[in-house]
Amino acid sequence: MFRNSVLTFCYCLFYFAIVGLNKKKEMKLSGNLILLISTILIFTSCSKIVYISKSIDPEIILEKGHHNIVFVNLFDYTSPYIVKTKDKKAYNEGIGGLMDGLSFFSKDTLFNFMVGDTLKKGIKKGLLTTLLPIDYITAICSKNKADLLLTVDSLNVNFDWKTTVDNDSYGNTIKTKNFYLNASFYVSLYTSTGELVNRSELDQYELYRSRPTLSGFITIEPSLARASHEVGNLGYQSGQDYVTKFYPRLIQDTKQLFTGQVFRESNNLIFSRNWNKAIELLTQLANSHDPDIAEKAEHNLEVAKEAAEASKR
Repeated sequence: MFRNSVLTFCYCLFYFAIVGLNKKKEMKLSGNLILLISTILIFTSCSKIVYISKSIDPEIILEKGHHNIVFVNLFDYTSPYIVKTKDKKAYNEGIGGLMDGLSFFSKDTLFNFMVGDTLKKGIKKGLLTTLLPIDYITAICSKNKADLLLTVDSLNVNFDWKTTVDNDSYGNTIKTKNFYLNASFYVSLYTSTGELVNRSELDQYELYRSRPTLSGFITIEPSLARASHEVGNLGYQSGQDYVTKFYPRLIQDTKQLFTGQVFRESNNLIFSRNWNKAIELLTQLANSHDPDIAEKAEHNLEVAKEAAEASKR
């Protein structure tokens, strides 16, 4: 969790600054650089880095207990008014990949993931713009003995690109188009009583292909049909990412501790995770008659309290 800050970069700059002193014309500049680097070294050496792991609440919070989730795809990718016929396979793979990713729900005994309908027709196209009728939701949940309904409202798959410009060894300009495959799944989660729990947009992308180009104005997009497998992979990743929304996650926050003889004992206590004694000692130091020590102790005290609180979660 804890480690000292790394000063290698500053020492390297310090070295080059000294080398610069050998050149009389650059003595003034090098002297200023040495002063600057020395200040950085002194400042950095007076602090230590603390890494605090924090638990973040789940994005989607459900009532405690076991949950049966039924999955229904409402996006009719077979309709030529919605998806081009030649792209139908790619969309099919995307839905299939999403379901495979969502199956990770069932790896937890608290969830049971079921596929109710991979293609429910008759629902108008929409990007999270309307809510399903309550009786429609309750009927599906009742039929599948589920307390939650997860629907795919829409799916958008497309390519975009960025052009990079380089020069070869002869000085000729080389333009390359990097094509990125994007997939966006729009999903809704309902309770069996028809209440909307959450709506999410699941976005994934990957570098699909790079092509040299003679002109920045001429672009031939790759075939979406030929990218069906890749669309399935993006769907799989989207499904897995959605499952993580139901669980707490850990993040690392970075804090600095003031060092020095007066803070040696309290810092050692923090590094050994002896929060109570560290807080007790720093509280005393925060009441010091020396305003500089008191201010730094107050800072270290807040860090210790934050680390202690995070360790309880």
